[in-house]
Amino acid sequence: MKYILFLLAFLNVGLLYGQKAGDEKMKWLNPAQLGFSVLEGQAWPAEVKNFYDRFPAKAEKSVRKEVWQLSRNAAGVKLRFKTDAKNITVRYKVENKNYAMNHFPATGVSGVDLYSRNRDGSWAWATGKYRFGDTISYRYQNLDLDSEKYPEGREFHLYLPLYNTVSWLEIGVPEQNSFEMLQPRKEKPIVVYGTSIAQGGCASRPGMAWTAILERKLEMPLINLGFSGNGRLEKEVVDLLLEIDAGVYVLDCLPNLEGFESSEVESRILATVKAIRKKDPRVPIVLTEHSGFIENRLDSSTRQSLNRINGVSKAAFRKLRAEGIKNIHMLPNSKVTMGTEGTVDGAHPSDLGMMLYAEAYEKLIKSIL
Repeated sequence: MKYILFLLAFLNVGLLYGQKAGDEKMKWLNPAQLGFSVLEGQAWPAEVKNFYDRFPAKAEKSVRKEVWQLSRNAAGVKLRFKTDAKNITVRYKVENKNYAMNHFPATGVSGVDLYSRNRDGSWAWATGKYRFGDTISYRYQNLDLDSEKYPEGREFHLYLPLYNTVSWLEIGVPEQNSFEMLQPRKEKPIVVYGTSIAQGGCASRPGMAWTAILERKLEMPLINLGFSGNGRLEKEVVDLLLEIDAGVYVLDCLPNLEGFESSEVESRILATVKAIRKKDPRVPIVLTEHSGFIENRLDSSTRQSLNRINGVSKAAFRKLRAEGIKNIHMLPNSKVTMGTEGTVDGAHPSDLGMMLYAEAYEKLIKSIL
């Protein structure tokens, strides 16, 4: 009986590592089983409860339940690897089986996205054939590797789901091909604390979130701490932000503060900026106005609400400057200019809106740095 059980276990292992994708025999790598961190966009790799979480385990006891649950979504987290394989398969499971939303496609909510860096610094995007089921799979086939320019293979960046929690993931390449997982870059990251817009709603795929576009444009690591409906400049979250050695802090929380009294909004802005400045006297801080697309909206009540909260932010910004706090900057909504075509619902950016949002940030942060 023991022999039979051993034989069955052996056969199961053989099936796992000898499975085929198409007609090729594949080898599979699970990043969570390597014993060291390979996730970029994760600020606490040694302290997480689950491998793909964005917050450390200790945050479960300090932040609100809603924030903790959203922190388990893999927004902004990506894997970097190098391979000479023309065919790459990614397979994984997510916890929420509602893969899409009414205004947000499954490819953005629960999908992955593969890019490759060219030698000249530009980016190439890989078109994957995807299947959503109990196990989600993306198959990238016949990739143009240009072996003359890249004899040792190309570097790939795999962006993980924006609004879902990854419970298990493997990357497969043909057995004869090379595969090397790359460790995260060491530069100080841009740290973004924000709302659903920062988390990635409603990009068609993870690489089209404005944070991902900005990270590629600036060639800097980026930590995405966007929490849909819950970016509220809360002290418990700000305390965690202070643990990150950031190159730039971006505070883009106004859309989730509309329901608060003006005095409370101002108080949170002042407290957050002063806490960051106390921790680091020199790090640049960006305050972002509610983009709101005010200029083209017909509903006056929304316009009044957005004007109010942006007015509060401007007043807080002037107070901070008057108190002698330096290296703080504002991204006004007039610089984003997404217009009506830049959103899916009047609030959340479409891919066009995401690009315009990223370009506005790119221009500002380049001027700061």
